[in-house]
Amino acid sequence: MCIRRARHRDRLTLISLSTPHKGKPRRSISIRDVAAEPSAEKSGEALGQMSERYVVRAIDRALTVLVLLASTPTGMDASALARGAQLHVSTVFRILQTLKLRNFVVEAPGGLYRVGPKAFEVGSSFLRSTSLQSEGQMIVERLSAETGETASLGILDSDEVFYLAIAHGQRELGIQSNVGTRHPVYCTALGKVLMADLDWPEAKALLSRIERTRMTINTIVNIGGLREELLKVGSQGYALDAEERTIGVRAVGAPVRDHSGRVVAAISAAGPAFRLAGASHELLIRQVQKLAAEFSQRLGYAPGSAG
Repeated sequence: MCIRRARHRDRLTLISLSTPHKGKPRRSISIRDVAAEPSAEKSGEALGQMSERYVVRAIDRALTVLVLLASTPTGMDASALARGAQLHVSTVFRILQTLKLRNFVVEAPGGLYRVGPKAFEVGSSFLRSTSLQSEGQMIVERLSAETGETASLGILDSDEVFYLAIAHGQRELGIQSNVGTRHPVYCTALGKVLMADLDWPEAKALLSRIERTRMTINTIVNIGGLREELLKVGSQGYALDAEERTIGVRAVGAPVRDHSGRVVAAISAAGPAFRLAGASHELLIRQVQKLAAEFSQRLGYAPGSAG
């Protein structure tokens, strides 16, 4: 067998030729490219190019689409994404359907796509571990210490309130929640705050997807009534749970915003209805709003920066 080597930049072309055997014609030709061993003087350049060598094109394209969506909170359609990513529309459509299946992307009315809850969960893992969760735990502990009630921090995840931090009040009376607990969005103070930051079509779609069980006689379950409630929450800057999930328990919730002004979480204080009435209730509202504003400032929010 004869092997001829030809070097082209950083690759070797190996050409394998089978030799004639007893006058018979050559039977095969094999040509293949292999990576050349970097020379000493080019080792630095080869190391710099190594990351590009292992790029998976499909993943790279999907991440490009996600980054474009993250830069446009109002959403983008497939054609706009294709132009921005410099990809064919059919390729972008397949990427979007895959991301949508895994909740990294959600489809809004009008054919627009937005970043989904799973992307928030993955992308915010660093934030949760260093700021949102750890500092949030300190905030809810302060709120609980100042009010004597149970304080909680929650985010919107998979159409539910996911509890990131909880501090149980010394005067707690039958309020049971733990970190990792999930509660409905439509009948909790935290859930109302989180939904109030959504565009109404998105909030309506969320409410239409979930089962809205009447937990108590005070629970609002119809779409029209919930829309009015969310508009009220948005205008006054806080939400109330007026014994809507559990008779005898009331709660106050307020938004936590990041540097962009977007609501990324909410904090609340909950306690027995007989304690949260009149002047005590008004004081609790102010205390919750105060600490929510302080937490927002720690995350880079400045009044007036909301979009």
